[in-house]
Amino acid sequence: MFNESSIYFRRSRKNGNTEYLLDISLEITGGELIRLSDYNIKYCNSCWVCQKTGICPVKDDMNEKLIPMILESDGIVLGTPVYFNNVSAQLKTFIDRTWCIKGGLRNKIGGAVVVGRKYGAESAITAINAFFLKHEMIVANRGISGIGYAKGDIESDVEAVEAAKRLGYRILELLNV
Repeated sequence: MFNESSIYFRRSRKNGNTEYLLDISLEITGGELIRLSDYNIKYCNSCWVCQKTGICPVKDDMNEKLIPMILESDGIVLGTPVYFNNVSAQLKTFIDRTWCIKGGLRNKIGGAVVVGRKYGAESAITAINAFFLKHEMIVANRGISGIGYAKGDIESDVEAVEAAKRLGYRILELLNV
């Protein structure tokens, strides 16, 4: 099982389609669901201070709460609705702000979950998996892509629901390697 601080990050409506799929995997792996919308995360300033000091100078919940949780976790599953053929702005901001912990996520497990309206999912999954690879993480699978728009639509996407279960079991398999 993921340790207590393993994280499922998401940015979407509370109890929405993306969260529905994340909850399915989370029930299998254990861990904690973190809603990025509940945190104050400022944009990366591209100041490069973190590359010189190892510490991001931006004072917000990312530095004070989320980064410590990420570093303690066994892995991260990132979930997002598809916005304009990519990840949400909140998730992209989160991704950008992890530059200060480059090397700190090496060999942690990563999983991607996206929900959209039939287009853009591949771009969103590619962005998430690029994040994992940039941090030298172990990508659990190619990513989960669900089809949904209105709240609850995802429940009828049987393929995505089954894929979310498989993601959970794959993460457990990787933890035991």
